[in-house]
Amino acid sequence: MGMFDTVICEYPLPTEDLQEDTFQTKDFDNVMDVYKITKSNRLLREKYKYETVPEEERPYYGKPEWNNKFMQLVGSLKRIHIGWEDTNFHGKIKFYTIRSGNLVTYIAKFTDGKLINILLNVAENS
Repeated sequence: MGMFDTVICEYPLPTEDLQEDTFQTKDFDNVMDVYKITKSNRLLREKYKYETVPEEERPYYGKPEWNNKFMQLVGSLKRIHIGWEDTNFHGKIKFYTIRSGNLVTYIAKFTDGKLINILLNVAENS
């Protein structure tokens, strides 16, 4: 499957029943970044930093798996939200989710940083 980025869509979608879903996209850097399409027609990217989690708070601390150096790294970093930055994106992005076993795909078009429209990509959903 590979890495992807996440899209949150506050802007009204063509299909209301998916409005609260979280979506994936492969149209950016695929580094697990989070993007948000706002009600005010902008595409924002989450700003964040990482903090080290103390060993005693990691999931395998004190368990037999802790003897494996790799397992000591599991849960060693925590992502801290700092805010949102406007991407001033120009172009199209495809974002998708799975609903009832079916792929549901949208295409959002931005011009000079402003969202023009979001369309259900019917060809991919057939």
